[in-house]
Amino acid sequence: MSERLILLEGAQKDLLRRCWYSHDARWFMSVAEEYGLEVANRLNRRVCRALGEAEMRRFVAALGIDRPTTVRRLVEVMDQAMHFFAPSPLTKFDIWVIDGQSYGVWIRRCFIHDNVTRAGIAASYTCAAFDRLQGWHDALDLPLAEDPPALPCAKTLGQECLRVMTIR
Repeated sequence: MSERLILLEGAQKDLLRRCWYSHDARWFMSVAEEYGLEVANRLNRRVCRALGEAEMRRFVAALGIDRPTTVRRLVEVMDQAMHFFAPSPLTKFDIWVIDGQSYGVWIRRCFIHDNVTRAGIAASYTCAAFDRLQGWHDALDLPLAEDPPALPCAKTLGQECLRVMTIR
């Protein structure tokens, strides 16, 4: 009989996360090679929104919590979700309440930016991170006042990745 190898819980999560993000990057590049970056960016935004909706539904169900009804509670849930799905050092971020309808997100380090830069496509990449957050809003029945715009990666442009999100 062979010896059974066991990974510690943190190592398991890290391995699964890295495999998933590796799959995601390869999917994006395959679509880009086959159909061009414009199509890959458009489909990636659509997929990220749908992924966000599915993962947030599963996240709140796994925690056994009610959907948030206030911006303060929404920010608490989103902070926990961001730490779970893309923890440091992959992503470093701040999220805070602005008022009863809005919150701010500042992504100080972004693994997506790191990866598209490494792949040499940063200048042509349309950020889909906020589409994922929009999916979270969809899952929580707290729709945004407007869809996130299709913008290039702010970090690639030498800007801060900082957005104000407002609930409808």
